[in-house]
Amino acid sequence: MRGQRVRLAAFVLVVLGAIILFVVHAALSGQKASAPAASPYQGTRTVGALLLIRNHNEISNHVFCTATVVGSPAGNLILTAAHCLGRIPPNKMVFVPDYAGSSDNRYPYGMWRVTGQKFPPHWFPHGNVSIDFAFLTVSGDVQAKTGAETIGASSPAPSSVQLIGYTSNGEHPITCTRPPATITVAGQQQIKFTCDGYVGAASGGPFLVNVSAKTGKGTVIGVIGGYQQGGDLPSISYSSPFGAEIMALYNRVTRNGR
Repeated sequence: MRGQRVRLAAFVLVVLGAIILFVVHAALSGQKASAPAASPYQGTRTVGALLLIRNHNEISNHVFCTATVVGSPAGNLILTAAHCLGRIPPNKMVFVPDYAGSSDNRYPYGMWRVTGQKFPPHWFPHGNVSIDFAFLTVSGDVQAKTGAETIGASSPAPSSVQLIGYTSNGEHPITCTRPPATITVAGQQQIKFTCDGYVGAASGGPFLVNVSAKTGKGTVIGVIGGYQQGGDLPSISYSSPFGAEIMALYNRVTRNGR
């Protein structure tokens, strides 16, 4: 009698284990099948590629990060991730709005030499996942050519976000629009965005909301950066919070004009 109970209990455990494995496998398979992926994007004038200037003023076709034109009195301000910068002198960078590396017209709105960079306080020497954003200035009024995005706040989390970023070869940007999630890192809320395809060159790419169907302009509430420098996986992207810190930096940069 006791042996029968043991065998019956063992049988029940085996059956339960099989059911659990089936449910987990089905859930994972469904998650994989439904995971969204970014699509090739025609581009927008306000978002562009950061390229290197090599010796003899040769422009590299390799995109190292993405940046966005934001409104400023001088029209010369762009926004990217802080972790993109610091190793390359500003005078060795160029910003190309709506860069199209696979097109005969790669520089539809010109090439803009970078003249300066501004980081949040306490970014150096080790970085800070809560303030992974920075501003670059360029030579000339790029805003007059491209228009500009507005800087907004990432909290409360929006119902939907458009994320734009470049691939390393710069053939075209990619885009994905979907609801974001949030995580808490270092005591602050960051945006978490699940959509596949965002690799290294997408760092600095904007999280946009309220994008106008008519003008294509919207409000940037984050850039790919923050936790894990924007994410260790192509399918998950993060952004440091946009709030008082970025507005203080923006006000300081625009007040100084550089």
